[in-house]
Amino acid sequence: MIWGFVDYENIGSLKDIDFSTYQKLFIFCGPKNPNIKLGNAAISEFITIQIIKLKTNGANNLDFHIAYYLGKFSQTAPKETQFHVITRDNGFNGLVNHIKKTARMCKKITPKTEAKPPSEKLSSCAELTVERLSHIDGRTRPRKEQKLVNWIDSQCGSGRKSIDAKSVFEELVTAGLISNDNQVIKYTLKR
Repeated sequence: MIWGFVDYENIGSLKDIDFSTYQKLFIFCGPKNPNIKLGNAAISEFITIQIIKLKTNGANNLDFHIAYYLGKFSQTAPKETQFHVITRDNGFNGLVNHIKKTARMCKKITPKTEAKPPSEKLSSCAELTVERLSHIDGRTRPRKEQKLVNWIDSQCGSGRKSIDAKSVFEELVTAGLISNDNQVIKYTLKR
C-alpha cells in the first residue's frame, strides 16, 4: 500500500501523477492555489483523495504541514504502508531519509516535467530574467504583474541603457514562460 503526499504548491498540477499507484493521496495546497488541476488523470480504481487546503501564507508553511502529516501517519499507518512525497522541493530530502531510518519505506517522487517545444529566441533581457528567476524559490518570486515588471527593470535596467520591462514581461507571456492567471503570475520557466 502506498500513500502519496503531494506538494501541490510546488508542482502545480496532478497530471504527471500515476493515480493507480496510490491507495491514498493527500494533496496540500495553499491560498495561492484556488484550483486543483487534474490534467488528464484517469482513475480506474477507488482511491481516497484528501485535500488539505491551507488558508495562511508563510515561508515553508505548506512544507511544515506535510511534515506534520508524515509524522502523524508514520505513527498510525500500518507498517507496510509506503510514503511518497511528491514534490520538486529538495528540502524534503532530509526528512525522507530520516523516515526511512525509522523502518518506514519513504521516498521523494519528482514528477517529470513536460518538454516545451522550442520557442523563438528571447531578447537578452528576457533570457537574463528567466535565468535569474529560475534560481529563486518559486514561493518567493513576484506574484503580481507590476511587481514582476519592477523586478525585471531592476535586474535588466540598472547599469544598462533604458529597457522596457513591460515589453520583456509580455515577451515571457508570449513564450509561455509565465501566465497572468486571475491576476496572479504563474511560472513555467523550464526551457
